[in-house]
Amino acid sequence: MPPAAPAQPLLTGIAVCWGGAEGLAELVAAWPDDPRFELVVVDNGPGAGLRMKLAAAGAAPPAGLRVLEPGRNLGFAGGINAGVAAARAPAVLLLNPDAVPEPGALEALLEGLAAHPEAAGLAPRLIGPDGRPQHRWQLRRLPGAGALLAQALLLPAGGGPRAEPAAGSPVEQPAAAALLLRRSALAAAGGLDEGFHPAWFEDVDLARRLAAAGATLLYWPQAVFRHRLGSSVPRLGYGRFLWVYYRNLVRYLAKHHGRGAAALARALLPAAAAARLVALPLRRPRRAASRGEAARGLLALALGALTGWRRPRAWAHDFVPAAGTAAEGAAAGTGAEGGADSGGGPRATERAERRAPEAAP
Repeated sequence: MPPAAPAQPLLTGIAVCWGGAEGLAELVAAWPDDPRFELVVVDNGPGAGLRMKLAAAGAAPPAGLRVLEPGRNLGFAGGINAGVAAARAPAVLLLNPDAVPEPGALEALLEGLAAHPEAAGLAPRLIGPDGRPQHRWQLRRLPGAGALLAQALLLPAGGGPRAEPAAGSPVEQPAAAALLLRRSALAAAGGLDEGFHPAWFEDVDLARRLAAAGATLLYWPQAVFRHRLGSSVPRLGYGRFLWVYYRNLVRYLAKHHGRGAAALARALLPAAAAARLVALPLRRPRRAASRGEAARGLLALALGALTGWRRPRAWAHDFVPAAGTAAEGAAAGTGAEGGADSGGGPRATERAERRAPEAAP
């Protein structure tokens, strides 16, 4: 006789959807029809409801799919927090909508939690659509102030380990593209910081707070997920991506390394953007569709840094918390705030995409 179904799910997957549902359709189709595994999708919009988007993408939503529609874009951190509040399981799996579990991956994560009761969470193995491992992009050390200031010069960020770690190895900063956490550990850390809006550095911040609390995250390659890199950038556009990424980098510096480090990063960014503008005739950034788009993006980045992320006005309205909040002050580098794709930097992600050309914008 098969074992009785649990009264509550054991694992809740939480995916945050923004824009179309093409990547999400594959995740929904791959999610097992198993009462142990709940799937909550937070639809950050815009446009038609998620079920209509899935139907347009040719996906039939499973009966157990739960959809949250907040009516506005909560960002990745806000969407995950909303999903956690609605989740019924003691373990929550943070997911990008383009991270798809291979058969048996969810069972392997439960087995990993049982085998390592000391762990606050597990990072599964990520591979590209061609099967290439993504551990150099996914598994990183927590960045220090020096590494982040180097990124403010638009220099490449360091990657993860060259050799894939063994099962059970500690990981300081796993990407939240697919990351299993005990709900109790996430709650103790205070959830994800929604000030890192709409994305980038929320997972770095969470990993740092978990580490400060003595929590351990382990690599668990027995659970495998297929993941496409760079799905958010084409929808945002190159300029908005630069502006948001570096605004959040400055905010992270202010929060964890002080106002001086954040102010220095803001001072470095315009000079670095100017140098990159001069070099545009020789090298077009891979994420930019044209040199013109790259030039406009670099100019907007410099303007944002010079104005404390108050310009361009439309972008500040969309991506920065209300004026006067501690979150905005931290982003501008004018104050620190106590306190969740990862902080690898545009250049680091470009290198990862060169190793996985199908994921490039």
